[in-house]
Amino acid sequence: MKKIFLLVSLLFAIANAYQYNIYDINGKKIGTYKEKINKAQLKNFVKQYHSSILVKKGTSQEFKTLENKNLAQVKQVDKNFELNSFFSDNEDWIEVEKNEIIKICLDNLISVWETPLNSSIINDSCITIQMPMFVGVESLNVYSPNVDSSRKINFAISLKYLDLKNEEVLLGYNTGNKGIRVTTKKRSYIAKEPDPERTLSITAKYLVDKYPITNCEILQLMWDSIPNNPTIKDSSYYNNEVIKKWSNRKKTNLHNGFCPVHDTAANTFSLYQAMRYANARSIREGLKPYYTFSDTQTDSVQIISKGQYIISYYDHSKHNNGFIQVSVDSSSDGYRLPYYDEWMMFARGGDLTKHAPWGNFSDSFEEVSKHAKFDNKKNYGESELVGQLQPNRYGLYDFLGLVEEHVLFEQTNPFNYYNGSPSCFKGGSIHSNWKKVNYGYTSANYYSANLGGFRLIRKLK
Repeated sequence: MKKIFLLVSLLFAIANAYQYNIYDINGKKIGTYKEKINKAQLKNFVKQYHSSILVKKGTSQEFKTLENKNLAQVKQVDKNFELNSFFSDNEDWIEVEKNEIIKICLDNLISVWETPLNSSIINDSCITIQMPMFVGVESLNVYSPNVDSSRKINFAISLKYLDLKNEEVLLGYNTGNKGIRVTTKKRSYIAKEPDPERTLSITAKYLVDKYPITNCEILQLMWDSIPNNPTIKDSSYYNNEVIKKWSNRKKTNLHNGFCPVHDTAANTFSLYQAMRYANARSIREGLKPYYTFSDTQTDSVQIISKGQYIISYYDHSKHNNGFIQVSVDSSSDGYRLPYYDEWMMFARGGDLTKHAPWGNFSDSFEEVSKHAKFDNKKNYGESELVGQLQPNRYGLYDFLGLVEEHVLFEQTNPFNYYNGSPSCFKGGSIHSNWKKVNYGYTSANYYSANLGGFRLIRKLK
């Protein structure tokens, strides 16, 4: 298990190995630095060239875009942002999509623009920037004319930035006297409500994936963990077919290839794989991973304590022990799976009254289909494109239908009939009975080896 920690440390170090290239307003390279440039150096450049300069902070792994366009020749952009030039320690957040080309203008002169992204200065107040092709966060730092003050503008790429201030949210789920529907491998039944509704006031800042994670996002980020020629023989025919499909995706796609915004939703990843993906995405952005893994002699899934879990050790490799211990690093600033209550909050999107986006009940498949994707003719393992239906009030898509999502219990599992499992599935899938799916719909993940979809979040400081 030491190899896992060593690899994480190495990748984290690589992700933070920067090089700084300096360009004048005409795009001509005028300098290169191996370490961060201080304000005195920036002032000298500004005085020497008498105009805005662009500082491009690159890493050992270049930020990939569909095509690094010559932005100086771009006549039309996807989005325009007009910002004031108030300089403070506060950070701004702009929501964009993958591969978009945007134009940002401030209402004052800017001496220095600093970003790792493909960009071109238009004039002393405006810049054009091309977003990368992967979900995540990037930033632009702008400096005042005297370089004494700066401002950070963050780009939430296919993410939703939520700044909740005393936001009243509804957690839990009530179904009246009927109780809550529970779906297990053997049966579906009504049980007493274990998680009754209650309202809370929330003040917090979150980044939330606007869409479920797509097959392309997983393929590109987890490329090396997907076997070229799988040799594992799982006892489950379905699991063997899943591994073959991932291998075939790898063979028919290019590494660092294009990931469209609306790719097909991933629905064949285990809980362990979802956690590994979260860590990999954190490392890609120079963040501290949220999950750490260690060997265990335990032979059953369980919640040990808050932030300590035993889950199934299931991925595309063979392991001597079928279980692994997961520990949460409370000091992490990285990505993670939502906890149960968080998922309920994001799924409702501020709704305090309804059982589902379409109301409490609906006999109209047409109405339900505006908000959730159901299609029982699909083969298992197949899904459809994300983001095709109406978002909720928070601007988030596909919480119900399409793919059921991995959700963790932070400290306790309120559903006694799930035998203390650390996780469950929420939201139903494309195969679920549309008449039964609502915010309270929950599916068991007894062994945490069941496969499904997921989305990630970050709770900002």
